[in-house]
Amino acid sequence: MLARIHSVVLEGLTAKTIEVEVDVSNGLPAFDMVGLPATAVREARERVRSAIRNSGYDFPLRRITVNLAPADVRKEGSGLDIPIALGILAATGQVTGCLENWFFVGELALDGFIRPVSGILAMVWGLAHSTREREHIKFLVPDANKAEASRIQGIKVYGATKLISIVEMLNHGFTEVPIPHTRWEGEVQPDFDDTIDLSAIKGQRSAKRAMEISAAGGHNLVFIGPPGTGKTMLARSMPGILPPMTEKESLETTMIYSVAGALPDGVTWLTRRPFRTPHHHTTLSALIGGGRPPRPGEITLAHNGVLFMDEWPEFSRDVLEAFRQPLEDGKVTIARLGGTVTYPARMILICSSNPCPCGFFGDEEKECNCSSLAIERYRNRISGPLWDRMDLQVMVYRPKYEQLRNSSLEKEESSETVRERVIAARERQLRRSPWCNAHLDAEMMKQVCHISDKAESLLEQAYRRLNLSGRGLHRTLKVARTIADLHGSEQISETHIAEALQYRL
Repeated sequence: MLARIHSVVLEGLTAKTIEVEVDVSNGLPAFDMVGLPATAVREARERVRSAIRNSGYDFPLRRITVNLAPADVRKEGSGLDIPIALGILAATGQVTGCLENWFFVGELALDGFIRPVSGILAMVWGLAHSTREREHIKFLVPDANKAEASRIQGIKVYGATKLISIVEMLNHGFTEVPIPHTRWEGEVQPDFDDTIDLSAIKGQRSAKRAMEISAAGGHNLVFIGPPGTGKTMLARSMPGILPPMTEKESLETTMIYSVAGALPDGVTWLTRRPFRTPHHHTTLSALIGGGRPPRPGEITLAHNGVLFMDEWPEFSRDVLEAFRQPLEDGKVTIARLGGTVTYPARMILICSSNPCPCGFFGDEEKECNCSSLAIERYRNRISGPLWDRMDLQVMVYRPKYEQLRNSSLEKEESSETVRERVIAARERQLRRSPWCNAHLDAEMMKQVCHISDKAESLLEQAYRRLNLSGRGLHRTLKVARTIADLHGSEQISETHIAEALQYRL
């Protein structure tokens, strides 16, 4: 007898509908699975066999053939356990309920209980946006995933804890009420207890101003200076001044973490922007993404947030050069023999670097003991095209003793105060276009970058005298647009261009 069950697998963040065909026929006992199953899918045979028996049902001692269609799509993960088990039970007459319009996903334990799987949010979102008759779709997920699945509106979602409960509900009528949709509430209460407040960092006004511009416009930022001047502290204070995520950004970020299996326990909706800090010995695959199946790397996990690379030149050259395309396109494409996966990677890249191997080149207090050749080699670890993609390049100098110890000096601004200005500037940008200034394309720049005649003249002089590239010119203009937004100005003035040019070393 033949049975058909519908399920979903993921290719990156894209949901693919799978039809699980199960045929139980006479012959020597066998359990064959075809249709490009990965290792985790092939191992489902043992989990399904034990789960069916331990749930009190009969596992047929006959020839079982499972086909996962379409056959040219590789199936990864353990989420096909439930549809395979239900297909066997339906083919042997133990499931008699109607399976039309049903989709099933879940991993089976040997005792028949259902374990959660990664990527449920992306699966539900894919079904809700790829099926024309989505109002008729019913999607059953593990009970532990139902809160995550409730975030998407458009299809009916149900939860289950064990195999026997699914069979009973199918055979005797599914009377459960679908999981109610959970509405987006935004950032109810920002929690920045684990970040450094800007008021704790003394001095460094130029660096703080660059951080404010970076947060407001989504611009890449690099700090260069001697060790101990506060570069890492500045970078770690960035989460406290970033604007809250929109509903779309929160959905994208949560989907990425769901697919990566990185959602914190009890968290079904990420409202804070991610802040990722990989070590400089992290591999290329871990940073860019890869593996089998290709998983999101640090650059994707930082999507809509910040990727902080401390001691920038200490990363390998291959890792650094791999950042070129994602920084330009806002996405990373991982090509493997089994297929190609594209992940979003639109983040703020913050880097810190010493000016030389010893770290004291240009320091007013301590003399540098590096040779000119050693300094040149150290700087050449970062290629020119990569430097050109850094919108804000800031020197961080040693603070004065009075700034560090004299509490009677002018009080430093708090992160909350700066964040209010950043939010106001970001709101101005989103009223003009769906993107922040750093991600404007050439056509959008023509529409939003209204520049005065004097500012145009200054920009032209800077382009010629500083030998700016075309990319450098456009990035300078985008930074000036953000500075104008922080000042509440619709037109880019000469002052805004002049300040933006200060950040091109």
